Amino acid sequence: MNSQNEGRLPNIVFIFADQMRAHVLGCYGNTFVHTPHLDEMAASGVVLDNMISIYPLCSPYRAMLLTGRYPMANGTVSNDTGMRDDLPTIATAFKSQGYYTGYIGKWHLESNRDPFVPRERRQGFEYWAVNNCTHQYMDHFYCTETPEEIHFEGYDAAIQTNLAIDFIEENQNRPFCLFVSWGPPHDPYDQVPEEYRERISLDRIELRENVAEREVIDHLMERDEPDEETAVKREMRRAILDNNDRLKEALQGYYAHTAALDDYVGRIRESLRKANLADDTILVFTSDHGDMIGSHWMIQKNSPFEESIRVPFLVEYPGKVPAGGRSDALIAPIDLMPSLLALAGIECPETDGEDMSNAMRGESSDNRDALLLMKLVHGGVHENAITPWRGVRTMRHTYAYLFDHGPWLLYDNQVDPYQMKNLVDDPEHAALRESLEAKMRELMEEASDPGDTDRIHALREVQRLRTS
Repeated sequence: MNSQNEGRLPNIVFIFADQMRAHVLGCYGNTFVHTPHLDEMAASGVVLDNMISIYPLCSPYRAMLLTGRYPMANGTVSNDTGMRDDLPTIATAFKSQGYYTGYIGKWHLESNRDPFVPRERRQGFEYWAVNNCTHQYMDHFYCTETPEEIHFEGYDAAIQTNLAIDFIEENQNRPFCLFVSWGPPHDPYDQVPEEYRERISLDRIELRENVAEREVIDHLMERDEPDEETAVKREMRRAILDNNDRLKEALQGYYAHTAALDDYVGRIRESLRKANLADDTILVFTSDHGDMIGSHWMIQKNSPFEESIRVPFLVEYPGKVPAGGRSDALIAPIDLMPSLLALAGIECPETDGEDMSNAMRGESSDNRDALLLMKLVHGGVHENAITPWRGVRTMRHTYAYLFDHGPWLLYDNQVDPYQMKNLVDDPEHAALRESLEAKMRELMEEASDPGDTDRIHALREVQRLRTS
């Protein structure tokens, strides 16, 4: 053991990528990109196999992560809404116990995308090195205490990693809670250092089986009437989706970003060892949501498929979390605040989430039979032609319901892991469909979700005015 102080409060280093699906890492079975540092972290800690991004979109995930509350409670019912600033957050909870709190990277919790976020909107974080929301990965800038732009040369995830290592070195004598939010592997897939692209052999890349599945998107397209601008954008995207070579090039960039982030996780882990803090730190790696990259002929996120909702989650805490552990517990973003506070031995304010720290200790769990899935508003990834939907994800099944249509999807993920056979209209599965929809309605009520898209749109506009 290399603990500096027996009995000291554990540090928290919470690292999350943007748009990284679980399937991309070696510890989840991927063989196309080498991720030795994340795989070593997995071997030294616990892997959660069912970490589900229940609203697979940037801002809603981040607000749930920070507050432990569902979107209707925290105000973030879509991107660029502006999170409520009158709720306890994970940062204020740690800060109240004497922690120094810091945030580095992408924020994306404002009603606009201005790079500077004023102190009163930082939700309890003290140290600040952030560009609110951008996906310019090369030669960019960030802001600290003023709107002054601090420019840098190079790949932004590398610069953010340097800042994280400096933060760890400078605060090793006091407990700290640091969040590091990387923009990659979110597109653009070509804005990545060439050294990492060279690691990924284009000839070895294979597309997922469900890239060939098009019935779902055809059904959506038949019912969708995009405006002229969206129609043009959609045609541009379809040109990529119709070309397997271009999809493989996109995956090459996606994997290259992943390889870079893997190196940076290795650097952060090494900095904790050098500072003699590895055994005193709860280290987490995860992502806000996944990326379709052609699966079911779709792009990006905001859909109920596994590529969009299932994200990696690794937790390392030597002596407290067993090496080589694995848990199949169903976990949602609203659970992260109560679970991490519990793992650190700190009382949590009221949240909608559950304390799932037992899963983070590698235990299987039957706490839950289902998680609510959601897309609350129109818009988002127009190219996928997706209207608002709700659903549930159980250990075995995924069910989704389109709010302007009715029952939409039903998959048995155990026998159909690529979700190629939609059972929603299968008479033999009618009873299952009805039970899953009943569960969905029950969870919607728990989440204070009215299921009324017009009402939610109105609430979003009110929230934007409050936070602008």
